[in-house]
Amino acid sequence: MSSSWQERTLALAGLIQTVQQVSSIARTGLLARDSMEQSLASIFVQNPSTVSDVYAGARGVRTGLGALGDMLKGFNLQDHGDLLRYMFAVISLERALSADPVMLKTLGERIASIEEQRLFRQQYQSGIDDTTIVELAELYQATLGKIEPRIKVSGSRQQLQIPANINRIRALLLAAVRAAVLWRQVGGRRWQFLTSRGRLQEALNNIL
Repeated sequence: MSSSWQERTLALAGLIQTVQQVSSIARTGLLARDSMEQSLASIFVQNPSTVSDVYAGARGVRTGLGALGDMLKGFNLQDHGDLLRYMFAVISLERALSADPVMLKTLGERIASIEEQRLFRQQYQSGIDDTTIVELAELYQATLGKIEPRIKVSGSRQQLQIPANINRIRALLLAAVRAAVLWRQVGGRRWQFLTSRGRLQEALNNIL
């Protein structure tokens, strides 16, 4: 897979998009369904040649690209602190996953099984249905959710007590780890968001 800055920027946008959705659900219970489905669909794209293959070019991470642009133009802790915290937590989680071949194998097998069932249901209902979200959430809880330190999601207590919101958050965290895998595969490193902002901005300008 190419390690160009454009590929890194798309992967980073995918990560930002998912953690932004996690934050929105946790705080308000609201999110754009189509954007969530685009993030979750990335989980099922196996062995891609490019990051673009995972996100259908830039279309699948349009929201994330916009958020990345905002962060590059004027990062401030008040507006972006939660996103950065989630991003770094997910990147750390992905590093732990990469050192656990048994969990990697389990995730691959279960994702393939969930995808098979999802495609069967798509004969009757298009998109990422609620059953798929529940299955992805359960997979996250049974695997990545057990790795310490666990990702702590902060927000409204009321919203975080709603089962549907909990399932969406867990499923999206799985998609966030998928984005972090891509980020690492194309040469992305934790420090680059802070030290290579000019290159990220240039790549973003070329994408948009």
